[in-house]
Amino acid sequence: MSRHDRPTSRRDFLREGLRSLVHAGFGGVFEKLERVGELMERGEPKPAPLLPLLSCETRALHPLMETGQLSLETCCAVLVELDIQGVSLSDRHLTSLHPRHLENLRETCHRHGIAITGVMVSEPVNLSDEASLSRRFDEITERLHAAAILHAPLVRLHLSGEREDELFERAALFLQRLLPEARRRRIRLAVENREGVGRRPELLLNLIRAIDPRWVGVCYDFGHGAPERLYDAARLLAPYAFHAHAKSYAFDARGEETSIEYGRILSILRFASYVGALSIEYLGEDDPIEGVRKTRDLIRRHWRAY
Repeated sequence: MSRHDRPTSRRDFLREGLRSLVHAGFGGVFEKLERVGELMERGEPKPAPLLPLLSCETRALHPLMETGQLSLETCCAVLVELDIQGVSLSDRHLTSLHPRHLENLRETCHRHGIAITGVMVSEPVNLSDEASLSRRFDEITERLHAAAILHAPLVRLHLSGEREDELFERAALFLQRLLPEARRRRIRLAVENREGVGRRPELLLNLIRAIDPRWVGVCYDFGHGAPERLYDAARLLAPYAFHAHAKSYAFDARGEETSIEYGRILSILRFASYVGALSIEYLGEDDPIEGVRKTRDLIRRHWRAY
């Protein structure tokens, strides 16, 4: 059974995933998450399909947006010139969440043949800050609604926190609360593999398996994680990835990224039958457009389907 197939019994599926967590020391949330499984009845909506496109993060173009050289509306023409078919929007670049503004942005992208592959929540959710969680829940619900208007299939989250021993339970309860809002809008939740709950791949996978891998998955970033575990993490996370950040910083004379073996990462994703966007996130010191172009060429050298 693939990760996208519906399990025969949701309750059995949830119990099986959590059994491993009990052995790992996370049994304290078993009963809470078990009750979530009981509430998930048949007839629920299906998540919006993922978009297997070459995409670009607006974060990669942030220096040009910050100086006014580009806007979300004008970056579509740049992406067309670069032969990139998708864009992933950081919410820091959304000047308004008003439905009319979002509809106009969606139509602008579609006129250029650019699909919106995701909405990135730029501010981390600090799970240890109890006072802010209600506000953050409301903000992310707004982003889910925005993603639905934009026809984006997912919203990306960074779940942080100060105490690792509390991260799993706090993250599980926060996602449990968000899940009905996401399902109502047919938007997936993608948790990035970075500081916090995503720092250890095993913890992130246990969390996804405990909630619902059809709706909660990974925003897999090529550049995050301990260098000595970079490719082991890729193998663990790739089967649960909804979105991929093709991170890049610098290139050698052959056009290869100097700190990440792109061929190795892309082979892992291909072996895992990855079907989401490969979204370029160039953060180097050179011209952003040139950095995006070099990353595009590198991806196509190793995976021509994109």
